[in-house]
Amino acid sequence: MAETFKITGELTQNPGVCNFHCDTGILDGWTIHFASRDEGKGSPLIDALFDVEGVESVQVSGSTVTVEKNVPTPWPHLAPDIAKAIRTTCGEGMEPIHPSVLEDLMNRPMDSVADDIRDLFEKRINPALASHGGFVKLVKVEDRDVHVEMGGGCQGCASARATLRQGVEGAIRRVAPQVREIIDVTDHAAGANPYYT
Repeated sequence: MAETFKITGELTQNPGVCNFHCDTGILDGWTIHFASRDEGKGSPLIDALFDVEGVESVQVSGSTVTVEKNVPTPWPHLAPDIAKAIRTTCGEGMEPIHPSVLEDLMNRPMDSVADDIRDLFEKRINPALASHGGFVKLVKVEDRDVHVEMGGGCQGCASARATLRQGVEGAIRRVAPQVREIIDVTDHAAGANPYYT
């Protein structure tokens, strides 16, 4: 492993989640969430990360590995083992994610993906947004890009972007990891005070 392979930890607003940014690409063009070792189908990176005590789930996106923990152990104590797992499985010429994981995603019809996203919005996202008078709906799935529109209290709300990026986008990628871009097509400028319309 080259000495230039650096990993930088970044704490998130969720104390149970930490991002590990690598200066080398791991999974270009994809964001995949792994809720268990089995979902990695023998992927060296996923196996190594789940070997670290306290790892609950893993998300790999580009050159960033996001780890969720289920133990009170502080991140500075977990980070060395997580960094070691990344370094030993993501070197030059290595395949950190088993090819069958991507093959399964590529073979899944996008119609099925759209149904899963609508189901996600109906059962989980919109009930949560309803307390703020808002909602989100799927406009269309085009190629691997998902177009969504926010409405009610979310239209024009100052927190709409954060809600989309931190909450909605993460939830979509968990049920549909083959999605490439999540595009907000909401007209946030419409109406003088959309929250009350």
